[in-house]
Amino acid sequence: MRKKFIAALTVVASMAFMAPAAAQETAAEEMPTLAEILLSDSAKDDENGFDYRSWDYDIVTQAVLLFPDLVEAASNPDAALTAFLPRDGAFRRLVYDISGEWIRSEADVFAAVAGLGTETVKNVLLYHIVPAKISYRDALGANGADIPTLLGEETIRVKVKNFWFWRYVKLVDNDTNDRNPIVVRPNLGGEASNGYAHGINRVLRPIDLP
Repeated sequence: MRKKFIAALTVVASMAFMAPAAAQETAAEEMPTLAEILLSDSAKDDENGFDYRSWDYDIVTQAVLLFPDLVEAASNPDAALTAFLPRDGAFRRLVYDISGEWIRSEADVFAAVAGLGTETVKNVLLYHIVPAKISYRDALGANGADIPTLLGEETIRVKVKNFWFWRYVKLVDNDTNDRNPIVVRPNLGGEASNGYAHGINRVLRPIDLP
C-alpha cells in the first residue's frame, strides 16, 4: 500500500509540472507558505507568542522557531512538505501524560516541553513532518499506508475511519500505550505553496512511552 501511495504522489507531482510555468509561478505567489500559516494568528498572541486558546497552534509554532533549519524549510516556497500540527491542548495532554501534572498556561506547557531537551523536541517535530505534499483528500485515499517522516526511517500509518456519515483520518504512531491522534483541521489555511498543514488533536509520539 505504501508503494502505491508514494507512486500516486509521484504521478500527481509530475502532472503539476505539465502546467504552464507562468501559471504555476503566479499560483505559487498567491499561496502562503507553511511558515505563514503557522504565524497566521500571531496578532492575537501575547509578546511571547501565546494565548489562552487550546485549539490553535501557538506551542508548536514556538517550538519550530527554536530551529532555524525548520523555519527555513517552512518558509521555502519550493519545498514539498506536509506538517501535522498538534494544537495547544495536545501538548498540554502530552505534558500531563509524562508528568502527571495538568498545566493551564501555554507558556508553562511550552517550558515543560522544552525541558525535555533540544534533541527530543526536534525529533518530535521531525516526526510530524512528511517530505511530500499530502492533501486531506490524498490521506482519505491512503488507508493503511505507512508514510515516511523527516525523522530518519520512522513512519506514520494512515487509518481511515468511518463514523456514520463522517470519514476521518487517524494517524498511528510508535506509542502502543496511548490513543492516536486524529486530523481535526484538514488543510489548515488552505494549500500552501510548499505543502499542506493539518491540525491534529494529540502529539505524535516517535517512541513508546511507558
